Parts: sequence; C-alpha cells; structure tokens
Amino acid sequence: DGNRAIHGFGLASYFYFERPLAELSIDQAALLVAMVKGPSYYNPRRHPERAMARRNLVLDVMADLELITAEESARARARKLGVSDYQRKAINTFPAFLELVRRQLQRDYRDEDITSEGLSIFTTLDPQLQWQLERVLGSRLDGLERERGIKAGTLQGAAVVTSVQGGEVLALAGGRDPAFAGFNRALDAHRQVGSLLKPAVYLTALEQPQHYTLATLLDDSPLTFTARNGVVWKPGNYDRKNHGNVPLYRALAHSYNVSTARLGLDLGIEPIIKTLRRLGVEQQLNPYPSLVLGAVEMSPLQVTHMYQTFAGGGFRTPLRAINAVLAADKTPLQRYQLSVQSAIEPAPNYLINTAMRFAVREGTGRSIYQSLPDSQDVAGKTGTTDDLRDSWFAGFTGDRLGVVWIGRDDNKSTGLTGSTGALRVWRDLFTQFNNPGWVQPAVEGVEYHWIDPNSGSLADAGCQDAVQLPFITGSGPVKQAPCVKQKKALPDPVDWFKELFQ
Repeated sequence: DGNRAIHGFGLASYFYFERPLAELSIDQAALLVAMVKGPSYYNPRRHPERAMARRNLVLDVMADLELITAEESARARARKLGVSDYQRKAINTFPAFLELVRRQLQRDYRDEDITSEGLSIFTTLDPQLQWQLERVLGSRLDGLERERGIKAGTLQGAAVVTSVQGGEVLALAGGRDPAFAGFNRALDAHRQVGSLLKPAVYLTALEQPQHYTLATLLDDSPLTFTARNGVVWKPGNYDRKNHGNVPLYRALAHSYNVSTARLGLDLGIEPIIKTLRRLGVEQQLNPYPSLVLGAVEMSPLQVTHMYQTFAGGGFRTPLRAINAVLAADKTPLQRYQLSVQSAIEPAPNYLINTAMRFAVREGTGRSIYQSLPDSQDVAGKTGTTDDLRDSWFAGFTGDRLGVVWIGRDDNKSTGLTGSTGALRVWRDLFTQFNNPGWVQPAVEGVEYHWIDPNSGSLADAGCQDAVQLPFITGSGPVKQAPCVKQKKALPDPVDWFKELFQ
C-alpha cells in the first residue's frame, strides 16, 4: 500500500475488500489464502487472471478436504474476485504525520505486535488542518522563491500544529512535498533555533522578581566578553545598532542580542539550562555564553514541546499523536491519557507570555496583525540564525500552537529572517481556520502598573508612551517617573482651622 507493507490477514481484508475478516465470503477468504504464496505475483488488482486461477485452486482443495461442499465450491468459483477499487489510504496521504505515530507506537509496543496483531490506532490528526498546512506551506515557499529570485524547489520547510490544552499533534509537515515519505524535517532536521531560545533566558530572570521585572532596564551598549579559555565574544544586534537602556519586555520583543547576552551572563548559564530542562528540552546543552542567543540545535517538534509549556500556562504536556489503541476484537489495549506536570509558576509564565505578546504587537512579529483580527491575541517569537540560514516562528493563540521552520537542506543562507519567512507561513495558516479570540487568562499574584518605558519608573495614563505592565505582586517600582503630575498635598484640617480663627 504505497510505502506501507500489508501484514496479516486482518489488514489484508480491509485493504482488498474494505471489511473485517469475519465478514468475508468463502471466495474472498480463499483469495487471501491463494495470495500467500506470492502476494505480488498473485496481486488481484494487477494480475486478476493469475489470482482467479489460484483462488479457484484453493476452493478445489477446500472441497477435496470437505471444508466446504462441492456445491459451495462451484458457487464460489463462479464469482468475480470482488476486490475494491484501490484508493490512496491515509497512511500514504499523510506520511510525515504517520511517521510520528509509528515512532510513538514503537516506544510502547514490539514490532511484531504492531504488524501482526490487527491493532486499530486512533490518532489525533485533524485532516482538514493537515491539508491546510500542506497547501499553505507549499504555496508560501513557492512565493518566497519567486519574490527573491531563488531557484524553484530550493527552500524547504517544516511545521507542527498542536492543541494547547490536550497536547495533541493536529497537523505536521515534514517538507514542502506532503506525499514524500523520506526525510522528515519536522522530526529529524536539527537546526539552530536562534532567538526562539530567548524566552527561556527572560523567564529565568522574571522568576527572580526581587531583581527583575518587565520594566527593569537592561543595558544594550556594546559588549565584549572574554571566556576563561581566552575566546572573545562580541555579540551584535541584527540592526547593527545599540539601544542604550531598554526595558526588559522591549528587549525581548525586539529581540536585541546584546542586552539578552548581558542578561544571560548576569544570570549564569547553568540556571538558564535548568529552565530549559523544565520547559522540556532534553538534548545536550553546552554551557557556553552563546547558548543564550540560541546556539543549540533542535527539531521543529522539540521546539513545539518547549513552547507548549508556555502556551499551557506553565504546565508541561508531552505531545502525542495517538489517542487510543484497540485490539483486533476492539477491546482497548492502551489509552494515551493526558499527562500534565507543573514546570513554571503561573505568575512568571504570565509575565513571559505578556512579553511575547509585545513581540507580536510591536516587535519582530508585528506583521501578524496585518491579517488577523484585533480580537485574535497572539503570543510568539521569531527566530533567525547566523547568515540567515534558518527562519523560525513559534506562536500560539486560542487553543492552537504552531511552530514553523524554513531553511535549505544544504544549510546555505535563505536570505530570510524569522519575520520575512516562517512568520508568513504561520500567519497564512492561522487565518485559514476558525480559532476563537483569545485573551491571556488572569492569574493570582499579578498586579498591573503604568510604567514609563524610558525610565522604568511608575507613570500614569497621562504620561507620554506610558505602558501598562503586569508585575508579580509587590515587585512593582516605587519611584515615580518625571512625567507623573505631582499633586499638591492638602493642608492638615486642624492646622487650617487654627489658622482661620487666629
């Protein structure tokens, strides 16, 4: 069946007759027995004459052995083969998604059980969303190649879409050709993630409210760091500029490398690695300063796992492509229950998601709102690697999370940033389906204050450029910004009364 071998009579019954084994007629059962000697040679769809002769031989033997009567054999011989018209099966229609299913099955079952026991597998696939993803990815890659004069077929991409609450993989694209069953980039393309890793750095800071808040000013002036081995590191911003002191939320929203690097060095690399572990990152992480700017390779599925924790309110939910497995007699063998583990406290997670909402509203992801309605609140982060080799975007809204990667298999430059490449695929996809408007739910232990972003101090709604930010209760600034109108204090009533009658 395309790229799938048909193992066992149970699956063969569905493949050739589209019905369970118990419902086959004598002639149909005889045809399956006839094919055992050479399933390709006696293939009834390709070689009906051979299959008919072999089937009739089996019927004769059955009559000779008195398994059936001579009359039953004669009636069965007179019938046509009766095989159904071949139709492309889902396992060939969505090979990239089914590869994820196969790997999860191999984790829980022996190969011989999967191929011979007649199991029924119920997956999390949303076919309509899968078709939309495949269409959008292919169309956008074609368009990017035309816009930039890139040879057709040069760019590749991968994407994963999940449900936030259930951790279910709803759609998965392993490349621009949805029918290709080879290298699956969503699962196996390990590429540098760039700025997609920055939220973990900022989360590590925000979990220390006595030292860091969204309004804390970070130093984005030029940085030179010399490691113990003498290697000199001089990170630079994508726009080749430095921005002085910037509030923490804006440094993440605009993806400033220098202020992020300085923050990461102040925090220490090991605490950041511990944060990444809590977010579900399992692969080897080298404790080098460049880690804070995304010098780590991950697959799109692994990135999805990390952002699933952000989107899920700080709860880590293992991604799954299988809902249940039933035996041949339809009794349940295993149900894949929702597994949730608290990884981030609600208040810091609320703050980091707010910063990622700013990234989409006013930062590197702002082009999203050219297409999505105002009611569709989005949190997300772009990612761009050195020499524009990799273009990433991870974003969530409502009950949907999507991660998109665009690059080249030869690892050469695409000429695309996260916002000019992967973000456009995400935006095209998320305008295709009905996703209810989303507002980040409030959590306990968070209070809001108006802030002057230039000083990080308290402001009021009348201050120019003032922004309202959430703070972990008690961590808000005390000092007032110069723009706050100083209200003249009223005199003490007793003193005023005495002065009046003197």
